[in-house]
Amino acid sequence: MSRFKAVLKKELVDSIRDRRALMVAMLPAILGPVFMILMLSSAAETRRQTEDLPLGVMGREHAPDLMAYLEDNGIALEDFEGDPKAEIQGKNINVILSVPAEYGEKFADFEPVTVELFADESLEKSDNALRRVNRLITTYNQNIGRYRLMLRGVSPTAVTPLNIEVRDFSTRTSRAGQILATLQLLMLMAAFFGGAGVAIDTTAGERERSSLEPLLVHPVSSLAIMGGKWITVAVYATLASLMAVVSTAFTLDMISLEALGVDPKLTPSMQMAIFAAMIPMAFLASSAQMLVSLFAKTFKEAQTYLGMLTLLPALPVMFTMFRDVKTAAWMYSVPIMGQQQLMTSVMRGEGMPALGFATAALVTTAAAILLFVVLTRLLRSERVVYGG
Repeated sequence: MSRFKAVLKKELVDSIRDRRALMVAMLPAILGPVFMILMLSSAAETRRQTEDLPLGVMGREHAPDLMAYLEDNGIALEDFEGDPKAEIQGKNINVILSVPAEYGEKFADFEPVTVELFADESLEKSDNALRRVNRLITTYNQNIGRYRLMLRGVSPTAVTPLNIEVRDFSTRTSRAGQILATLQLLMLMAAFFGGAGVAIDTTAGERERSSLEPLLVHPVSSLAIMGGKWITVAVYATLASLMAVVSTAFTLDMISLEALGVDPKLTPSMQMAIFAAMIPMAFLASSAQMLVSLFAKTFKEAQTYLGMLTLLPALPVMFTMFRDVKTAAWMYSVPIMGQQQLMTSVMRGEGMPALGFATAALVTTAAAILLFVVLTRLLRSERVVYGG
């Protein structure tokens, strides 16, 4: 144990000295969730601003009833004259409604009349405003159609045989979990970001600097040497995971996503649950990264390999997101996918399933230890040590 502690101390001191590399490794874990939440916040702000956007109207005086209906539903109207295309593409106004001069005459004669909506659907604000105004005008159109049927003695229900009533069982918390699914990927990848640099430096880096051979000359077992290196990498991977969870929670507390219909927050208990689920994965990521780096001949080659390995957490997230897979018990027995399912459960406000947590932790830890055993055996191979 004393020799293991000596190796661990040596690796920790060496890694701490390289502050620049350490900072670069930790920044993605901290800034990744922050940038994603800021993007969601921007989308929420855009939607909130859309609710207050004015509607430019050409020929307002021709349809007083329609104008009154729009104003009653919160649409601010502004008289408009000029070139609609130039104004919309110049982002001076988002949507323009054009009412023809014959609107009143055709409306009174029960003839169809065409009104035009000008917008630029490639612009988010313009597209959101267009859909809102279009939805209101469609509702107005349907109401007028019902009144005209009643004037002719026809019940409006004769042409609407089905009434659709949607009952949404989602909660604000469950919708937050769905919207913030991408944050799970960033938090899962944090362990791979945080430990990558140290994993390369303790394996391929030492071999390239010719410092691995002198270390093996000492009367220290390969188990103690590899154990010290493994724990060092795992410390940084775990630290990066903790930073990712804390930065996500802090950023969510600082902003509001009310305009998106959600207001997700990570309480201290939720943060602890997510972090606890990620600890076994940090050890698995450390084992996998060290194993890949040990086979790389140079530091640069190891960086290339680990860059591809970092994409590993994306696989279960993409699988569950795009295929809309229902949570099943077997998912907890798959490393990384089990952690992703636990995070989903916590972020949706459903709590941490005890059996799922135990299964995911045991399976992931077992996989990490298995890779560590392989690493220990490989350290005794001359071909691996000398990079053959």
